[in-house]
Amino acid sequence: MTTHSHPALAQVHQLGLITDDELDDAIAELDIITLQRNHNADEDIDVPELAADAGLVDTLAWLLLTDLLPQDGFLQRVRDLPRQHDGAALLERQQLAADALRQVNRLAIDTLYDEDVIDQWQRDAAHASLPGDRILASPIAALRDMLRQGTLSAQQFEALRLRTRQRGSELARIIVDAAARHARRERPAYARPGIWVRAALILLLLAFAARAIVSRQAPAPAAAPAAEQGVERRDLQQRAAQAVESARVPGAGADLSITVVQDGATPPAR
Repeated sequence: MTTHSHPALAQVHQLGLITDDELDDAIAELDIITLQRNHNADEDIDVPELAADAGLVDTLAWLLLTDLLPQDGFLQRVRDLPRQHDGAALLERQQLAADALRQVNRLAIDTLYDEDVIDQWQRDAAHASLPGDRILASPIAALRDMLRQGTLSAQQFEALRLRTRQRGSELARIIVDAAARHARRERPAYARPGIWVRAALILLLLAFAARAIVSRQAPAPAAAPAAEQGVERRDLQQRAAQAVESARVPGAGADLSITVVQDGATPPAR
């Protein structure tokens, strides 16, 4: 087999998107596939096949999917294009690379749909926001990317996780469980339950402690009317409650109650 059997391979090589060695490896891989097909016509081929009339985008996507074109090396090659080309030549190569990346990423999204992990609307939304500058190397990476972009909300993820656990395929459960583990590891410390609540309470306690120390050191003020001593400081109470409320995990029940009173006043009865 020669490059003339797959002219798109030769053209991708001419554009400088694959090296001589990568071209030779691709031709050798196609030779192996042809031999397997001729000798074992009834058996499935383990690797994706490249159609003889495949276009440039399909060819480049095939190279990436089979790892005949190493993904990290290819992305670096694309980043280096502006140093080698400009104008229409640069745009042609960048557009081809972006389209091939989107096609690879589309297949990862389609796997999620085929395994009933996501529905049609979620699939279409993910297709509309496919990255063209990086590779979603697996359906797990695709699901994580949907969560990061907001294409899939946390509530939707929990719903599909429950559904997959109850009646999903083995592959679907593996994908969703792996995405959940990655999401927990990637979650920043400030977003974890309890951190903001504790921080808000600590700040409030420190503020009241400092106020108490200053009050003890300051001269005793004239006796205030009894009506004023028991007045609850509504402004401080509202600010404290808002701080804790904004710190709560979304969806968690309100389990804290804060009342702020003036120094020496008796808290109101509950």
